[in-house]
Amino acid sequence: MHIEPKLRRLSALVLALATITVLAACGSSSSASSDGVKTVKIALVSNNKPYTYADANGQPAGYDVDVLKKIDAKLPNYKFEYTVIDYETGLIGTKSGKYDIAAGCYFRTDARAQQYLISKPYNYYFLSLIVKPGSPIKTMTDLNGKSLYPIDASDGRYAAFKDWVAKHPDVKIDMTPSSSQATYADMAKAVHDGTYDAVYLSKEQFSGVQDSLGFKMEVTAPVDGRDTVYLFNKKDAQLQQQVDGVIETLTKDGTLTTLTEQYFGQDNFALAKKLGIER
Repeated sequence: MHIEPKLRRLSALVLALATITVLAACGSSSSASSDGVKTVKIALVSNNKPYTYADANGQPAGYDVDVLKKIDAKLPNYKFEYTVIDYETGLIGTKSGKYDIAAGCYFRTDARAQQYLISKPYNYYFLSLIVKPGSPIKTMTDLNGKSLYPIDASDGRYAAFKDWVAKHPDVKIDMTPSSSQATYADMAKAVHDGTYDAVYLSKEQFSGVQDSLGFKMEVTAPVDGRDTVYLFNKKDAQLQQQVDGVIETLTKDGTLTTLTEQYFGQDNFALAKKLGIER
């Protein structure tokens, strides 16, 4: 019996099946178990309270994590797996496909929209002005004709500032973007000594250095803000769509409002609407 053609056909079949398996495995960093549940790998920014951080036991914690857990509970076809790492590593790993999602108070920017898929807003981040005690500056409009400490062009604050300026062309604020980031303490000192009139910063960012300054500064009520989003690897379009659907549900039923009140002591969604930054 001549069996060589059969062996060739069998070898070709084995090779084809192996190729299909390899191609399927290369599609995304998420992987499916035998029951069809896909593991989604999530990069969480470390030391970013109250958004994302590792708790005393080394476990992922924070507002973002609580939101993700509620999303995971509504997506039985996915299982979320968390890794707590630094900000830049999370971005790089998600872009390369090592992680499916980057979480940790990321802003929506045009540059990120080119590199990642971006979720619907699940929270809002607010910015205040850091000024000298007794300063008449209380709002962004009060900065008309005055100076603001330079903002690093790669900082999410710069994207928020540009958006505000575009909406208020009659307000002329002297702010030259920089290519590096000073410390928050140095920013405050430059305003204290009169070099600049204000710093555009969040209350949380300033509170971390306030006690070490040796002089008093005032923090205004929130004057601006930006929606925060999850960043997805470009190959995770289906995952992004399903996550977006759950975020929309959690927003409409008040779940996210309740969480912002728990973590930030206020309804962040109502404040975003008041400031005109709601998306």
